[in-house]
Amino acid sequence: MDPEWDSYESDVATGDLLGELDRIRDQWKGRSPVRKPLKRGAKIALTVVSVTIAMGVVAAVALFAHVVTFTSSAKLTTGCPTPTGAVTGSVIVFTCAAPPTIGVATGSSGTVSYSAFGVLPPNISDTYLIDTQATLAATCSATTGGGIEPVGPLNTSGGGTATIGTSPGNLRPSHNYNYCMDFSTLPPTFTSTVTWSQ
Repeated sequence: MDPEWDSYESDVATGDLLGELDRIRDQWKGRSPVRKPLKRGAKIALTVVSVTIAMGVVAAVALFAHVVTFTSSAKLTTGCPTPTGAVTGSVIVFTCAAPPTIGVATGSSGTVSYSAFGVLPPNISDTYLIDTQATLAATCSATTGGGIEPVGPLNTSGGGTATIGTSPGNLRPSHNYNYCMDFSTLPPTFTSTVTWSQ
């Protein structure tokens, strides 16, 4: 042990320090602590954070909404759901009382599809669409004229497509058509269904 070390003096010094701390503590009882004002740099930093948060909130405000819709114009129209057949010679022509049976819209183009026809009698040899401006001939395929050629024969057993255009054999825009069926022997009563789509 250090000969100059005096435990008594060290105890006195420690006691003095503790007493001083108690005195300071007593002086501050009941007082609220003094807060130092923020330095200028810290104030600017907090302001920048506040502005950034405010700007973020503004960006999230909805301005408007759009509901985008589109409806394609029908390329074909009809005047009735059930065309009625009338026999002339060896053909049956199906027409609507309120025309058209099939009307092609003005300005339309591309193709349209048709389904397979419902069961047709075996004595129906072929099916065409004939222009209502044409004069009916002995057969559906012979019912023709410049710009009013028949469309077909249609694939009644499997369905198919028809082109809308101005070439012979096309469905022509602004023209109307009836169904025409050639037969070998007049069939008994029958009903058949075909569906058109685009």
